Amino acid sequence: MNVLNDFTSPQGLAMATATLARRKSSASKSRPVHRKNHALVQEIKALLGVELSLVPNSAFQTRRELYADGLPPLLAAIEERNSSAPAGSTSLPPHLARMCATPLLSPEEEQLLFCRMNYLKYRAQNLRSRLSEETSTGAEVAEVRDLIGRAERIRNYLIEANTRLVMSIARKFADTKNSFDDLLSQGLASLMHAVEKFDFDRGYRFSTYATCAVRRDLYRMVMGSKKNRQRFNTGAGELLDACPQSEPSEPRLGEANLRQLETSVQQMLGQLDERERRIVEARFGMANPGAKTGAKASYSRLGKELGISKERVRQLANRAFAQLRGLAEELRLETLLA
Repeated sequence: MNVLNDFTSPQGLAMATATLARRKSSASKSRPVHRKNHALVQEIKALLGVELSLVPNSAFQTRRELYADGLPPLLAAIEERNSSAPAGSTSLPPHLARMCATPLLSPEEEQLLFCRMNYLKYRAQNLRSRLSEETSTGAEVAEVRDLIGRAERIRNYLIEANTRLVMSIARKFADTKNSFDDLLSQGLASLMHAVEKFDFDRGYRFSTYATCAVRRDLYRMVMGSKKNRQRFNTGAGELLDACPQSEPSEPRLGEANLRQLETSVQQMLGQLDERERRIVEARFGMANPGAKTGAKASYSRLGKELGISKERVRQLANRAFAQLRGLAEELRLETLLA
């Protein structure tokens, strides 16, 4: 009865109303905190999912902080920049000019940047391994995010500083069947991978490492494209070549040029070894001038004559053809056919 009187009295009703108000106020204040904690947890999960590819170094474990007294000017400018360097005056297209605006690096600058980039990733990886969804604070998350961002800016700077190297290599592979833009795109992808994998502590230049990586990948791309073209070749070119052609009104090759061409061909064949020369002469009917026009020895027959497999004959033929193409460029045979 006393309890009922307490809740039905004016004083009891006032106390109950005040208690409910306090509970509502505390609940409304706690909701933003839950939203904030949820956002922090999501950011921690995102950082844990970021792939950090670094080249470890024993020096990273023996020092607490590199450049604790202040960063060198080059590092400070790169780590604090918000965008790429502006493009200078050049005849290149705008997108290529922006990529080539970054100046070349000296060996000391190159060593400095690679060391700093991998050290930042090393610190970020160590701090990230201690992150916890229950106990980590926003300051800890911000520090990891800042370290990753600084490493990414140095990585981008290294890529921009070596873009001209990729362009020079891509130009050498470009032709009518392999566009420069496609080769440049593949070359830049190879350059990005090389920046991640380069071990700066071995003492050699990054350009040496990157040149080998880019050339290898572009060569594979060109050879793969060639195989695809051969796979879907319909033979229309051979059919057109077999069609009878009308006699030209003027001789296409002068007597002097013809003799010079024959001499040059013999010189080129002399650069091959005995098996390669025999294969080339048999394939093009030069070994038996009296044979039927267009007749050529098969790889199987040549393999039996030389005592090797058909596939080995094909490999020797391809090697010989590649060598002859290089010799033809050196001797500038195209000028004799002009």
